[in-house]
Amino acid sequence: MIKELLAMEPYDIYNHDDLEMARISELAEEFSAENIDLQDYFKLSKFRTKFCWINPIKIINAMKYPQKMRGLPFLFEILQDANWPVFPAAVEALKLIRRSDIIPYVEKYLKQAYLEDDDMWIAGIYILAQELYIQPQDFQDIHSYELFKYRNF
Repeated sequence: MIKELLAMEPYDIYNHDDLEMARISELAEEFSAENIDLQDYFKLSKFRTKFCWINPIKIINAMKYPQKMRGLPFLFEILQDANWPVFPAAVEALKLIRRSDIIPYVEKYLKQAYLEDDDMWIAGIYILAQELYIQPQDFQDIHSYELFKYRNF
């Protein structure tokens, strides 16, 4: 069903950055099905422009808890570059996730960014951490917080 919807012009998340909220809501309901892997549909390379990345963010925002948690990998991917046009929207979407639920993901992706030597991604995660008032003691490993010193700004 989801593939058929996405093939229709009013639901084309890959080529349009101005989908109607009613369409976004319908897509959120469809994407909420447990058997749908959001990462298959929300690959950055599938979208015509970076501006179209707003569609998955809106869809994730429209999903109910806990289904929206499945969108976290996409949202954290957007944090790789604070200059991307939808970066602020991704941060705002992540701020809507329960703090206790998101902190383990912040730590996970911070470690991943460090291992990939991606100082821009570390900076993006740092911006989110500042917005969430994350402190070293919030992480499972308090030393993880020290990885923020490798950010590029």
